[in-house]
Amino acid sequence: MSERLLLGFEAAQQVWRTVGRRVAVDNPPTPTRPPLLVRILFERGAGIELGSMPRRTRASTVPESLDGARAAHVRITLDECPSTLDLCVSRQRGRRFLAGARCHLMTGSYPVGSFFELGEGVMVTCPELTFLQMSRILSEELLILYGHELCGYFAHGMGEHGFCNCPALTTVSRIEGFLDRLEELRTERGEGMPWGLRRARAALVHVRDGAASPEEAVLSMVLTMPRHRGGYGLPPATLNASVRLGAEAAELFGIEEFVCDLRWTGHGLVAEFQGSQHKLRSRRSYDLRKGNVLGADGWTVIEVDRAMLERAPLMDEVAKSVSRGLGLRWRQPGARIATCQARLRNRLLRHLDDMRMRAVDMLAA
Repeated sequence: MSERLLLGFEAAQQVWRTVGRRVAVDNPPTPTRPPLLVRILFERGAGIELGSMPRRTRASTVPESLDGARAAHVRITLDECPSTLDLCVSRQRGRRFLAGARCHLMTGSYPVGSFFELGEGVMVTCPELTFLQMSRILSEELLILYGHELCGYFAHGMGEHGFCNCPALTTVSRIEGFLDRLEELRTERGEGMPWGLRRARAALVHVRDGAASPEEAVLSMVLTMPRHRGGYGLPPATLNASVRLGAEAAELFGIEEFVCDLRWTGHGLVAEFQGSQHKLRSRRSYDLRKGNVLGADGWTVIEVDRAMLERAPLMDEVAKSVSRGLGLRWRQPGARIATCQARLRNRLLRHLDDMRMRAVDMLAA
């Protein structure tokens, strides 16, 4: 078993979700240690156990052929092995038919650092390259949503809510930098560009760093994507940004800052998504306190929940509130735009429901 294996595409997507879940399991809350998301947002990730993260390699070449024996060995030894292995080779003659596997031809050069080591002789495409590969599979809206997952503080497939919180695997700027290096490398060597590069760049424009839940990502997309693509065309917000209180309010309430789901810098405007995980009494009390204190300090706080995302009139009210807070004139969506908006919301919410059901099935198993 001399030739290494490279996992990519949907198998890599599943591997990186598994990595996020492992990191979450490795960092449980204790009586003296807050939940992982709190440590990420308020403690800048200090002291987080990252032993489950794969190691980035300096390899830059794709294996030429498949080793059937090693692929069978991977199925036995790799934790949470994907049901279907997406295996990548650089030569047509190196492709093999293997039960439970898809073989992808992956030609051309790749920058150093494009692959991570999963185990002896097994690699996986880096998060940035995985995003590029998934542009060949996912629709535009689901590719943008997947970008939010890679650049956010959550991973699908764990617990009753369908996701867990974990450190971000990458950032928008890192993905953009990787695509730039890949394009420069291919140009220097006179090689063609990988399929999907243009789609990946177009999708990345609408991805934001820092979403702490799938619903926050959906809310950001619905509010800020262009109207003809199903959004409301509002200016982009910063996700899970620190909001510092004025000196007088900080002294009065005994707290200096909050972290808000969406913040529009310079406008005193934030939006909060109230998801199912917010139903815990302690969490709900914290959110109510946040709204009261920010309101007393002059901030406008807009609250959104799943029911609002599902109903066009209620989302119109949310978008109107944001527009007013930003000093923008409200434009009532016409029939065609309203249809695009309904289609976008329905597709995104249906995807979240599917992912949640898969997580519940995993939990039951």
